[in-house]
Amino acid sequence: MAFGNQLVRVHVALREQLAELRDHLDDHLTGHLTGEHRPLPDLRAHCLSFCAAVTRHHTAEDDGAFPVLAREHPELRAVLEELARDHRVVSDALRALAERIGSPGGDEASARAARTEVDTVAALLETHFTYEERKIADALTGLAGRLGAVDAELVARAVEVPGR
Repeated sequence: MAFGNQLVRVHVALREQLAELRDHLDDHLTGHLTGEHRPLPDLRAHCLSFCAAVTRHHTAEDDGAFPVLAREHPELRAVLEELARDHRVVSDALRALAERIGSPGGDEASARAARTEVDTVAALLETHFTYEERKIADALTGLAGRLGAVDAELVARAVEVPGR
C-alpha cells in the first residue's frame, strides 16, 4: 500500500467533510434570513461526526504511524513532534467548535460564532495537512514492504479514509 498516497486521500476526505459542514452551517445562517433553515440537531450531528473523524485520524497517527515513522526515519523525529503538537492545537479548536455548535442557542449570532470556529479549524487543518503531506508522505510511502504486520496495521489505521 502506498501509505503516502493514502495520507493525501484521508486529507482530501476530511477537507470535503469540512466543506460540507461549512455549507451546512451557511445553509443554517441563510435560513435565519428566509425562515427555512435546516434543523440545528442535524448541524450538531454533522459537526460531531467531522470532529470525531479528525480526532480518529490524528490519534491513529500519534499512537501508531508516528512512532513507526520515528523508528524507521529518526531524522523525522522533530517534524513528528511538531505534527503531534499541531494535533493538540487542532484538538482544542475542534473542542471549541463542538461546544459552540453543541450549546443551546440557534440564533443568528450563535451561528455566526460557529462559522468563525469552523473557519479557525479550516485554517489550522489546511496548514497542518499541507505541511504533513510535504514532510512525511514520501517517508510513509517508503515504508511499504518494509514493515511487519503489526507496524503495517498501525500505519494503515492512520491513513484509513473516514467513512470507508
